[in-house]
Amino acid sequence: MKLPSLLALALFFSAARATPPPPAGASPPSAPLPTATTTTTPTSATDVPPLRTNYTPAELTAACEQAEKDTDARLARLVAVADDKRTFQDSFEAFDFAVGDYGEAVARLSFLKDIHPDAAVRDAGSACEERGGKYSVALSARTDLYQAMKGYLAGAGKTDKMDDEQRRLIDLTMLDFKRNGLELNAADRAKLVKTRSRLTELQTRFSKNLNDDKTTFTVKKVELAGMPEDFIAAHADAKKKDAYTLTTKYPDYYPIMENAQNEKLRRRMEVAFMGRGGKANLKLLDEAVTLRAQAAHLLGYQTHVDFVAEDRMAKNAATIAAFLTRMGKGLEPALEKDTAKMRALKVADTKNDKAVINSWDWRYYMNQIKKRDYAVDDEAVRAYFPADKVLAGMFQVYSTLLGIELKEVPGAPVWAEGVKLYEVRDATTKKVVAKFYADLYPREGKYGHAAEFTMAAGHAVAGGYRIPLACLVVNFQPPTNGQVARLSMDEVDTLFHEFGHVMHESLTTARYPSQAGTHTALDFVEAPSQMLENWAYAPEVLALISSDPKHPGQALPPDLAQKLNAARKYDAGVRYPRQIFLASFDQSIHTVDKADVDAVAKKTWAAIMKFPEDKNEHFAAGFGHMMGGYDGGYYGYLWSEVFAADMFTRFQQSGVLDPKVGREYRDRILARGRTVEPMVLLKDFLGREPSEEAFLTLLGIPSAK
Repeated sequence: MKLPSLLALALFFSAARATPPPPAGASPPSAPLPTATTTTTPTSATDVPPLRTNYTPAELTAACEQAEKDTDARLARLVAVADDKRTFQDSFEAFDFAVGDYGEAVARLSFLKDIHPDAAVRDAGSACEERGGKYSVALSARTDLYQAMKGYLAGAGKTDKMDDEQRRLIDLTMLDFKRNGLELNAADRAKLVKTRSRLTELQTRFSKNLNDDKTTFTVKKVELAGMPEDFIAAHADAKKKDAYTLTTKYPDYYPIMENAQNEKLRRRMEVAFMGRGGKANLKLLDEAVTLRAQAAHLLGYQTHVDFVAEDRMAKNAATIAAFLTRMGKGLEPALEKDTAKMRALKVADTKNDKAVINSWDWRYYMNQIKKRDYAVDDEAVRAYFPADKVLAGMFQVYSTLLGIELKEVPGAPVWAEGVKLYEVRDATTKKVVAKFYADLYPREGKYGHAAEFTMAAGHAVAGGYRIPLACLVVNFQPPTNGQVARLSMDEVDTLFHEFGHVMHESLTTARYPSQAGTHTALDFVEAPSQMLENWAYAPEVLALISSDPKHPGQALPPDLAQKLNAARKYDAGVRYPRQIFLASFDQSIHTVDKADVDAVAKKTWAAIMKFPEDKNEHFAAGFGHMMGGYDGGYYGYLWSEVFAADMFTRFQQSGVLDPKVGREYRDRILARGRTVEPMVLLKDFLGREPSEEAFLTLLGIPSAK
């Protein structure tokens, strides 16, 4: 999923996305809002406005400005209420909805920087994101809003009867005020606002540099030995003989790194890919690290990681460090074993007994091991997964599991060819509970990774529930020469994962925007989707999402399905240490006051992965997570995977398509969002305390304690 990087930094509702002027009916009514229960579908659905993308740059800028004016007016009315007349509805509730609507407005507008075909509109979207971040920083430091909340708590708040969601809204809002400096003196609060405003600028520029990267290079066909013929044909330069153009986008990078026999080509691609963003991004991240440390110290935290972890499951930097150390030690033997396997293959290839595995080698040789030991060729497997079949089969799986129906909305306005809008309906009531867009193929200027973007969080409105709106953005190899698009197994896995985020967002029943859907603790938010990756490998699911190219109408052969499942964790000895590297790099730069991020990345890679790098590789320049909301929190990917494996044990016992357990998962995990702590969600679903054992067993680690 894609976090709202700037808003997540500044807004104390922590997860509210951003939108164009608030939709009609979204403002909180003066009467108490209806409770959206955590175990049933909201009884009356209010439609969500579609995503508007036909802005001119000037119109987008004006809409961004208007969102601020509308929010200012709503907050002015909130502040104007006398303390002795304040109610929960015109204080905490009104605040959450006003900030949530503003978040939605900016999310819709700034999202255009990631998907719009027009560069000028993308630039306007980036500018709106930066402006929104700065406005949010200023909003988060407003003492009048803080005093208004305290005014209610000192008056009617002492005697008002509240339910659990209302009390949690109060607790989280006041914690966020504290984390945004409202308990600081005026001078320190001004410093915090200035620091966070500068961070907004840095993050926007870092992201824009990556999105705007147009690096290409040309090779001859002989250099593409090992690449599938359809890949080679798709990259031919129509104007030049024996010239093939490669980019650093995912659909080029991964196939080259995993299949190209030419080591010089792999090295060239690795250097180009690790050069995205270049020295400019290294400088931006260096400055961001310093500013984050300064902000943490102003607020009384020892490090930025301690600040980040406070409202997450981990709670502090020491817990994270212990977790990474425990997992890292458990994985060391597996990394050594896989490195030895790869080196043996390279020695055989090069006839050089002193051959070593370099940073540009490991993806290729792990893929060779997969082919040799599991008889799985990723590019050959791709033939069994036509994109339309995979999407339709995945929809069927999620529908069966979660008690929903997924239907395309014909004729819906979209921003590019191939983009589609879908409705999510409850299978029992037939009512629409959410909508989402799917944007599957790469374009110039488009966001280059795979992510779920939240355009509008679900929330209660007078008389019912305003449904959420999400967008699934991925970059699969597009159809070429009249041939259908086909997905690799990794892309199928990614699709199931990111669509899991769409479902998490879509099936929320939380009353308040700040607690809805994926707006949960950021070291838990990946767990629901990581768990759903398991479905892509289940034999009964593979039968639904695959098609044998030699025997139309038949699924991939059962023996191949077994091989895919067996090979699923074939690279665990490299993949998970790499996760330790990524998280450790993050922890290293965010537990100090100042860092040379390029040097720290190189040192951390050498210490953990030990694969020599080219001196021109600059990993930190392209590590978008560090400027996209995961700073100080990248450990959450591995942390949450532990809980994902534990949750999956319920389905291992009952069957992956068991609708009864699926409905429990929907109601007890997906629907509740941030209305309770993640540990409560886990205990409710598992019926016991969570454990690391399922994850360790999955990796073949007997004990990491």
